[in-house]
Amino acid sequence: MMKKLSNIGKSIAKTFDKHVVIPITRIVLKITSGFDKSSHKLESILSKQSTLLFLSLMIAVFLFIVVDQKILNLTTNSAKVFKNQEAEVLYNEERFVVTGIPESFDITLIGSKADLYIAEQSTSHKVRLDLTDIKEPGTYKIDVEYEIGHSAIDYEVNPSQVTVVVSLKESRNQSLSYNVINQNHLDNTLEVSNVELNVDQVVISGADFQLEKVASVEALIDVDKLPSLSEGTQTLKDIILKAYDKDGNVVDVEINKKEDIVAEVTITSSSREVSLNFVPVNNVPFGNAISSYSFSQSTVTAYGSAEVLDQLEQDGIDIQIDVSKLTSDYSAEVEIPKPAGVKQLSANRVKVEISVTQSSEPITMSLRVDAINTPNGMVARAETEDDATVLVDVTGAANVIQNLKDSDVQVYVDLSGYTEEKTYDVPIQIRANTANARLVTFVPKRETVKIVLRKNS
Repeated sequence: MMKKLSNIGKSIAKTFDKHVVIPITRIVLKITSGFDKSSHKLESILSKQSTLLFLSLMIAVFLFIVVDQKILNLTTNSAKVFKNQEAEVLYNEERFVVTGIPESFDITLIGSKADLYIAEQSTSHKVRLDLTDIKEPGTYKIDVEYEIGHSAIDYEVNPSQVTVVVSLKESRNQSLSYNVINQNHLDNTLEVSNVELNVDQVVISGADFQLEKVASVEALIDVDKLPSLSEGTQTLKDIILKAYDKDGNVVDVEINKKEDIVAEVTITSSSREVSLNFVPVNNVPFGNAISSYSFSQSTVTAYGSAEVLDQLEQDGIDIQIDVSKLTSDYSAEVEIPKPAGVKQLSANRVKVEISVTQSSEPITMSLRVDAINTPNGMVARAETEDDATVLVDVTGAANVIQNLKDSDVQVYVDLSGYTEEKTYDVPIQIRANTANARLVTFVPKRETVKIVLRKNS
């Protein structure tokens, strides 16, 4: 053990001699070399090891004092910018509302790198706006305060002064609705069909001009926070409330509730069997006609909201096919369009087969004219009996034409936009009501009929 300590001591002495004694000796020799021989006595004194050790010790102490007391600035000052710092605002929150406070402040610290590092690690510095002395509403200029636990640091805060508006706090009741968010994260076959909240009103607080902006307060039903994303009814707590203006922008007001908001959220799988409709686009080439068509499947299962599916169940899904170049039988796989509001279809494509034959001689049908979209408070009638019925030429395959009924097609006039009491020439329009009627061409023998509009007395 003693031998080991002796070796360590020798190593320290050797290092001290190499880095302190020898350099100082060289400096002394250079100085004394300039003197004449009469200086041998001084040289002899300075050459002694004890003298050199004493001088080395004195120089080391001197350098320590200079660095520690910062008598010499051995480092260059640096700057560190802290952006987007929030401010602590002190004011009477029970009585006032404060607006005009910037969302964030930028702080620039100036000092040595060592001091900046220490300041950066400190948790004691913060931006603060002190409004505790304000007793009345009004507009005030407030100096921004900044505290830091390191006295050697200079700083700048941007902005260093802010103008705030202090208003009296007011409150009012507001009805509570809900909005389901992230519903697209559900499986395509599922939907949130119902939400029941345990409260229907909340209290909103803020300045009068803020409260006037509030059009609605919504409980945000976040699908991602549900315990499960499967069918059934689930309980959702910790619901975020937001106030909105008429344009859907968030209004910064306090929303207070007497009890925690709890929602019962019901997830269901809504689906319907929906028929596929063949809808020819354009006319087949002259002399040809469609005698029949078939799909590889006549229906698909559609998933979506019950409201959309109810209407779709009645109307079906139209599959439009351009038949302007069909001169012979046709077979192809086509895409099934997904209607708006439908999340998923059980099939995305279907095979269609179309039989083409020669067109037969046209027949003429006499059809009654219906009026749709008659303005409120008005009645419509045909001016003459000739205007009440229209002759329509029908061209198509013989097997299709022979089976047509009057109910398969509708001749009508659309009275949207006709508002005055007078007689109008209104364009005739034709709508095919059935699959067979879509396979033929209807051409009315006149373009308009006279319709008389009168107030309903």
